[in-house]
Amino acid sequence: MTARPGPVTVVVPLPPTYRGGTEEYAYQLVRRYADHGPTSALATTVRYTPATGAIDLGKATFELLAAREVMQRPLLVGHAPRKRLRSAIASASVLQLHMPFPLVESPAVRWAKHAGVPTVLTYHMDADLSGASKVPGAGLVTPAYRRLSAYPALANCDVVVSNSRGYAEASPVLSRYLPKVRVIAKGADADRLGLRRGPSGRRPASIPADVAGKTVVFVGRLVPYKGVSVLLEAAELLRRESVAFTVLIAGRGPLLEELKAESARRGLGGAVRFLGFVPDEEIGDLYRFADVVCCPSIGTLESSATALEEAAMCGTPVAGSDLPGAAESIPHDGVRGILVPPRDASALAHALRRLLGQERPTGPPPVRTWDDVAGDYVRLFAELGAGPR
Repeated sequence: MTARPGPVTVVVPLPPTYRGGTEEYAYQLVRRYADHGPTSALATTVRYTPATGAIDLGKATFELLAAREVMQRPLLVGHAPRKRLRSAIASASVLQLHMPFPLVESPAVRWAKHAGVPTVLTYHMDADLSGASKVPGAGLVTPAYRRLSAYPALANCDVVVSNSRGYAEASPVLSRYLPKVRVIAKGADADRLGLRRGPSGRRPASIPADVAGKTVVFVGRLVPYKGVSVLLEAAELLRRESVAFTVLIAGRGPLLEELKAESARRGLGGAVRFLGFVPDEEIGDLYRFADVVCCPSIGTLESSATALEEAAMCGTPVAGSDLPGAAESIPHDGVRGILVPPRDASALAHALRRLLGQERPTGPPPVRTWDDVAGDYVRLFAELGAGPR
């Protein structure tokens, strides 16, 4: 195919100041695309908080589009941002859009197709928009979103990327478009995790001085689908068996106070510590400090927990949920990791007991970096006759 002039144009629902898994994924790639050629990133103003610091975009250009948040997803406001987005797409060599992006993904693909721009959709999760609202009739929102936005976008794009084949096959949305699916596994930021320097032995400053002994660490947003309540229930079961350990919960989110109350109600006391936000420079050391990293996700709002993949790359055993496709990127050998049925606190307690009671695995863990992921995408763009060389 003949290569088009223009930048790689990447469209992301939320800006780089919001540190979610989708944003980490998208902007890590943006930075690497920009090392090889012109790259443009566009996101919305929703949750834009410049004071918190942003993911490094390197040499890429970046633009915000006016939007407001509805049911925890951004919706563009007015005609001007849509006009600007259409113009950016028309001048691109290739469009990469990160889903879900309600009422944007479908017109964006249509605009690209009209301009002759190849499109790659990166599918992160099956969005449940109604789950964010208690408004009567909210249950109709997700089917309407899929019919009006997700399905048309997937039907008209050139390629859709999934983190795993298992997730694509299990997804009620993505499974309809399997011939278009290309699997590209996620990576990790080797520098952020300290993977290039090797074990540091440093104790992260965010860990209270009185924490000693075995630790189970959770890293992530405190939102329902992360399943932190299941971890608290498993911790209660193990405490009844006199298994000694401390649960360290690193992250922020709307469930913080609710989870603190649940921890107290279960009588866990000082056995559970809420660390709040942990800065990037401490994350790798936090993973290595842990005896087990646990993220018992309870739904397909994510295909696999990034924290488990990163912890495994740091050589720390992991415990998580056996969601569709999870075993393609998360260890499940009983030594480096164990996956259990979602919402099964008893099975999770058994997995934690086993991992806490055995020696830490030795030998170098497998490390897949964002450079590897970006390389896979660049080769995909080249197949479509677009993107950096």
